[in-house]
Amino acid sequence: MKRVFEDNGSLKLIFIRHGKPDYNDCGDRDISDGDLDATGIAQCEALGQRFKEIPVDAYFSSSLLRAFRTAAAICKEKPDQPTIEICPEIMECGTTRGYYGCSEEYLQRYYPNAKLCDTKMFGTEEYEFGCATNEENQLRAEKFVAYLKDRFTCGQCVAVAAHYAICEYLVAAALGIKERDFHFAFTYTSATMVEIFPEGYSLLRCLNAMD
Repeated sequence: MKRVFEDNGSLKLIFIRHGKPDYNDCGDRDISDGDLDATGIAQCEALGQRFKEIPVDAYFSSSLLRAFRTAAAICKEKPDQPTIEICPEIMECGTTRGYYGCSEEYLQRYYPNAKLCDTKMFGTEEYEFGCATNEENQLRAEKFVAYLKDRFTCGQCVAVAAHYAICEYLVAAALGIKERDFHFAFTYTSATMVEIFPEGYSLLRCLNAMD
């Protein structure tokens, strides 16, 4: 897998689905905010080993616990213990209305080098966005991808831990197409990379092979 990360002049955006979740006991979180189960934890540990030597410049995660713990499994294997930036804007589609995930302090229990993303992408002091309709989810994905493309440049690599449905929108937004025009399949801890080239074209890669 390392060979696809050689610098070819593209901005590399990696979209990763979280490990297998458990919704039976969400504790003080919303019922839509499941943790990883034992299988999910093992999947994420294996994911951390796969990405151990992959050069990544920045890490982002949904504010839901299962996605954050997936990102943390990768970062824990890195010698520099990189920061994970938490973005409620990439929560799963259909998350309970008005719930914006775990706080920075809550997620730091699982991995201390975490912080809320500095920029609220909808331009409001409080998080105010929907997760229910196609239009709402497409807008969230487009705003997040635009933020990444504005902040990062060709030659850099960004990893994003999120969820099945929103990853469909994110990959589509990165490719410059509508989610309803093309469907993507994401198994637990699958990784899909979109390379964006300065010439204006994009390349879609599946990163689930071990070679």
